[in-house]
Amino acid sequence: MTDGEVRAREWWARAAAAVMLSGVAACGSTPANQPAAVGGSTTGSTGATTVEAKPVDACALLSIDEVRQVIGATGDTGPQAGGTGDGGSSCTWENPDTYHSITIDVGSPGTAVGGNLPAESAYGQTEPGSGGIRFAPGGIAEFALRDRACEVQVVTKVTDNTDRSTAVRLIGLVRDRA
Repeated sequence: MTDGEVRAREWWARAAAAVMLSGVAACGSTPANQPAAVGGSTTGSTGATTVEAKPVDACALLSIDEVRQVIGATGDTGPQAGGTGDGGSSCTWENPDTYHSITIDVGSPGTAVGGNLPAESAYGQTEPGSGGIRFAPGGIAEFALRDRACEVQVVTKVTDNTDRSTAVRLIGLVRDRA
């Protein structure tokens, strides 16, 4: 492997990690006008009671075979799970040999009011896709899952948008299973 290839891999690995971290922060926050669900229910400013949403385990949304079809072998590493503490979760699978990866971020309840993504993306400029999906830079696809703003990031091709079709397919699986 040439020095240029090593530097490119390192750059993309750092960029993917930075995007994932910013996605977890953006996707997992609860809007200021809606209280987080704690202890079974909450009462908002209108006095209405909101039932706590069932937690979603992001790592359980894809099978290891589905992941391997996209990124290849994951070596001896399992998926890296994360949580936001307010009902959101994330999961990352990575192939350590190729740095190909899939990340799923499931937002907290109330982050996609009425099943709609927030008007503004945390990533700035986005492109609309079908089925309420919008594409952000870095291979990120934003979508709503009931009342949660979520993301799927697929990183296998860094020079074009060919990972988008894979992201759309994975979003279909996530929506069917969550």
